[in-house]
Amino acid sequence: MHDPRWLQLIDRVRADTPTLLDDFLTELSTHEGYVGDAVAAEDIERTARNAFALFASRLAAEAGAEAPSEFAEALGRRRARQGVRVERFMEAVRINFRVLWRGLERAAQPDLTDALLAHGELVLDVVERYATEVQRSFLEESDSMTQQRRTAKERARSRLFSGQADGDELVAIAHLLRLSSSVEYEMLATTRDGDRLAREVLESGGQYVDDGGTTVLLRPRRGPIDWVDADPALCGGYLSRVGGLDRVGRAATIAIDLAERADDGAVFRLRDGFASIARETMLERVDGFMHELTGAFDSLPDAERERLAVTLRAFIRTGSMQRTAEELFFHRNTVLKRLRVFQDLSGLDVTVPRDAAIAMVILDL
Repeated sequence: MHDPRWLQLIDRVRADTPTLLDDFLTELSTHEGYVGDAVAAEDIERTARNAFALFASRLAAEAGAEAPSEFAEALGRRRARQGVRVERFMEAVRINFRVLWRGLERAAQPDLTDALLAHGELVLDVVERYATEVQRSFLEESDSMTQQRRTAKERARSRLFSGQADGDELVAIAHLLRLSSSVEYEMLATTRDGDRLAREVLESGGQYVDDGGTTVLLRPRRGPIDWVDADPALCGGYLSRVGGLDRVGRAATIAIDLAERADDGAVFRLRDGFASIARETMLERVDGFMHELTGAFDSLPDAERERLAVTLRAFIRTGSMQRTAEELFFHRNTVLKRLRVFQDLSGLDVTVPRDAAIAMVILDL
């Protein structure tokens, strides 16, 4: 129990509360980004009044003063939700202490100075305890909000890149992820440098999602030069133009598919992987009737079939008997002979565009 002179001093401070409030508000008003910005003036005044009342109660060691303050914990949570920066919030707490100490000094004049000096350590303990309570509550709420925002963003990314969002939800996702529906994007799915590229994409106004080891990156186009042409170190599945956020889901599916087909360290565009993708789709549709397209070619031994396929691939890629022969170190007549063998077996003449397209798709050439 405190001595009567100390309690008399606390009563004087309580009576001086209007002056404490004025001093606090005057000093706080000089700190930009607090009054009239994140926090309303009425909120600040009410909070200051309650803070000084809590100080007086704890300094006087009144009943319940040792219990954690619900007011202090609620204040920390509220300021965090209001978006006040932690350094500005804690500066307001320090102003509380300075104003309180000046108020105690005034109230101690002229006859209670010795009582104030005798309880100086108590004043420090009370203010430090309050500061600890509000800061802990503020940081806990900030961490919770950060986690909630992170979770919300992760869910938004998942919905966007999966193509499950549309309409109002897509608008909300664009707002949350700060994406523009009027911007043309490009997309890369890659298994390399995912963390670095994700940071770069976020800085450029894009987004990303990690799809089980493959990072899918959406970046605003920066001009006529494709992203993968500007950065030779990139590799994976690439789409040069994604027109609209409603197409991101389909684009991601294609980009991942292309990345899985790409050679190590290479960029695979849709034109590179189209024949392979089309073949898988078509095989389901013509299952049981492949002989209508390839004739007796599939009945050859594996080694013979692959020997002919090597020549077919090179010819379809080059479109030239001579360049195919040079590439494979064959005589031109050897190339011609093998193309004729394939035509006899399959009925497909790969020098004819229609038959070359069928061979390229069905045989994955």
